[in-house]
Amino acid sequence: MSMKKDKQYKLDIIPGIVLAAFSIFYMLQIPKVRVFKSLGATPLTNHFVPYLWGGCMLALSLWLVIRGVMKYNRLKKQNALPPSESFFAVLWDKREVVFSFIALALYVGFMESIGFVITTCIYTFVQILILTPRERWAKNFLPALIIALVTGFLLFYVFKVMLNVLLPVGIYGMGL
Repeated sequence: MSMKKDKQYKLDIIPGIVLAAFSIFYMLQIPKVRVFKSLGATPLTNHFVPYLWGGCMLALSLWLVIRGVMKYNRLKKQNALPPSESFFAVLWDKREVVFSFIALALYVGFMESIGFVITTCIYTFVQILILTPRERWAKNFLPALIIALVTGFLLFYVFKVMLNVLLPVGIYGMGL
């Protein structure tokens, strides 16, 4: 068994724990959403789909953890465990995922104060750069900027104009 394959159990356990924590946090926020009272009687409220989504994500993330523990136990029985790496070394190997979560958290955190259009353009641009190898940044800088601007304004048009969704305008008043 190759050394790369021996470390696969960590690629299940760590993301599984992170996703499980996020799922629990997500489901704890659902009761804060005000229930929409429609004209007809229905047993389903606007809490149903978020609970379904959160429950499925929690179940799948727990399965990832269980699968990782099963792989770990199988490798331990075979005395085939690789030498342990530091937590930061594992994180650095998956830096695109870590930076993507950080970028997403900043996107959500600043959307209310800066506004939907600006934060969406910035987030899209940053996410493209995160997922692009560093040596290709110079070549992809302008296309990434164009894609980010088009995406931000296109999403604004779809949500605000076509779907009539209220979007955060931020301090710059980019509610257009």
